[in-house]
Amino acid sequence: MKPRHIGAHALSRMARNKELVIFGAGRIMDRVFKKYKEYHFERDVRYIADNSPALQGTVRTIGERQLPIRSVQYLGKHAGRDTIIVIMIKEYEEALRQLGGYRELRRVPVYLYPERHYLTEDCFDRLFDRLPLRNIIMFQGEGDNRENALALYEYMREHGLTKKYKTVWLCDHPERFPKTSDAAYIKRNVYAGTPGLGDIWKNKYYHSVARYLFYENMFIYKKRQEQVSVYLKHGTFMLKAVKGIINIPPEADHAVCTSRHYAAFAAEQEGIDREKLLICGSPRLDFLYREKNALKTLKQWEPHKKYVLWLPTLRQTKDGMRNDVKHTAPFGIPLIKSEDDFKMLEEHLADSGMKLIIKPHPHQDLSVYKTGGYRNIILLPQSALDRHELTIHSLMRETDALISDYSSIAFDYMLLDRPIAYTVDDMEDYMVGFSVNNPFYYMPGEKLYTCRDMPAFLDRVKNGEDLFAEHRREIRDYVHDYQDSRNSERFLKMMNMC
Repeated sequence: MKPRHIGAHALSRMARNKELVIFGAGRIMDRVFKKYKEYHFERDVRYIADNSPALQGTVRTIGERQLPIRSVQYLGKHAGRDTIIVIMIKEYEEALRQLGGYRELRRVPVYLYPERHYLTEDCFDRLFDRLPLRNIIMFQGEGDNRENALALYEYMREHGLTKKYKTVWLCDHPERFPKTSDAAYIKRNVYAGTPGLGDIWKNKYYHSVARYLFYENMFIYKKRQEQVSVYLKHGTFMLKAVKGIINIPPEADHAVCTSRHYAAFAAEQEGIDREKLLICGSPRLDFLYREKNALKTLKQWEPHKKYVLWLPTLRQTKDGMRNDVKHTAPFGIPLIKSEDDFKMLEEHLADSGMKLIIKPHPHQDLSVYKTGGYRNIILLPQSALDRHELTIHSLMRETDALISDYSSIAFDYMLLDRPIAYTVDDMEDYMVGFSVNNPFYYMPGEKLYTCRDMPAFLDRVKNGEDLFAEHRREIRDYVHDYQDSRNSERFLKMMNMC
């Protein structure tokens, strides 16, 4: 049995598909969980094995998990083919000797805790944590795609606030962004590969001295109590059941909310105190009111055409780690069951002088999409928007109607007061579930059960018919207290930053 070294990032990816067992319930384990808490290792740990009789049979609370502590004998008896063991004690040779005494464990992969760079990290931490906080905002968007964060940055830049506040962006690919005097782009996961000293230095320095930590989906944890942590959110009203899935850390100071009417509901769904919610509107909604010429920039504009935007929610991720439906659509898109469905839609769109833009979720596995080479059906990946620093809201502004499903993006589109249709063909197969007892009430638009239902909706859009206008406005007013382009301004004023 030979142990292998493994970094924190590699371990987090591997643990998602494995049964992770920690060997050793002492200070090193506590240190690893604290040092790399953004990876949430506790979510993937099945249990802890320890050779101390005093600990066996007890539990260790890590974050929101209570992890049972078992004996080494228990590990030897219950390890399976998917088990991986991570040794978190200094005397790993002794641990290996004990594990080697069980024949069942001799083929189980064994790793040493992520110890590389500890010395460098500790030196930087001791140095930078003594420095005063600076007027630096550390931003983290949805991957390298940015929505609320980008809206805030653009407002700040237009109003001269980037002269007072430096912005630092955590990215997967910082090299893709242009260097500017008011923004720095640094690697989010410095341990995803073999990090250079400069990468570690930048990450540690900015994380230690940033006064503000603003994030959308992926949390940035505080290094110092006096830092201000704000969850900008990714969605608006969460029709999907996210309770227990989205858990805002208790250390978060605030979270953005768009309405006082459902603030208590939002607080319960996302696990945050109601008093921490900022009722200011989502900054990204400002893009609905700003002319960006998105269709022309994306080379999709044709005069005298009506545009319908189709935004399917996430169903299966690129890395295979998440599948939200029991059955994958044969063409990757709801309603579409055959090539004939595409041909029917293409012909109807051509006859009607309309175009259908299908924009998948940023994390959707695009390999399942088979849209063919149609003139009036356009598949628009997230990368096309990213290349031009456009958000989906800038594109929404220039369309005549929306096709959605269970995504919160439909609640954003309601601010435009235009028709919405909802695909519901896989509603019974949708495994995430819903946050409300009657989801149809919060879906004020035509329901599409098959592809044959779509032409009638398209015809009504072409003819200016809007069957659900009154119901849609009722839901809009419930979800959005503010219906203007001043959400970024309100947020910054609430934060006393302008």
